Amino acid sequence: MKIVILHGSPRKNRNSDTLAKYFIKGINENKNNQIKHFYLNDLNISPCQGCLSCATSLNHSCVINDDMQEIYRSYTDADIIVFVTPMYWGYMTAQLKTVMDRMEALAWEHFYHKHFVIIITYRHHYESTVAFFKRIAPFFDIKLDFIICQTYDPVSQKDIPIENIKEKLEDAYKLGKKLFF
Repeated sequence: MKIVILHGSPRKNRNSDTLAKYFIKGINENKNNQIKHFYLNDLNISPCQGCLSCATSLNHSCVINDDMQEIYRSYTDADIIVFVTPMYWGYMTAQLKTVMDRMEALAWEHFYHKHFVIIITYRHHYESTVAFFKRIAPFFDIKLDFIICQTYDPVSQKDIPIENIKEKLEDAYKLGKKLFF
C-alpha cells in the first residue's frame, strides 16, 4: 500500500502528529507499505488563484509550480491519504486548507476512489472539518475513517497532554493495524 500523510500542524511532534505516529505504528505492522510524509508548514505552497487553468487544460494541471507538484504526484499514486490537523478556530489549519484548495487540480480526474484517514485534535470544535470531508466523500467515492481527539478539559479549562489520552492513542494504532490486515 502507498500512503501519503499530510501533516497540517505548524508544530511538529505535538498532539496531532503524536496521534499520527500511533496510526503509523499500526500501519507498520505490515512492512509492505510505502509511507510519504509531507510537513506542510515546511513546504513552499502558494494559495489557489482561482484561475481555473486546471479545469480547462488538457492534463488538468495547476499552473503554479511549487511544492504542491510533489503532493500531486504522491496523491495520484497513493491508496490512502492521511490528513493530520489540529483545529484552529474550529477548522483545519491554514496550511492544510491551502493544500485542500490546491487539490482542485486533482478533482477533475485523480481525486476519486481514495481512502482518507482524518486525524483531528481539538479544544472546542471540530465539526466543520468533519462535515467538509463527509460532504465531498460520496461525490468522489472516498472511503473515510476519522480519529478525533479532544485535548482540552472544559471543566478544568486545561489542556490535556495527548500522552494522557491513552484510549485515543490506542484507537489510532488499532485503525492503522486494521486497515492492513
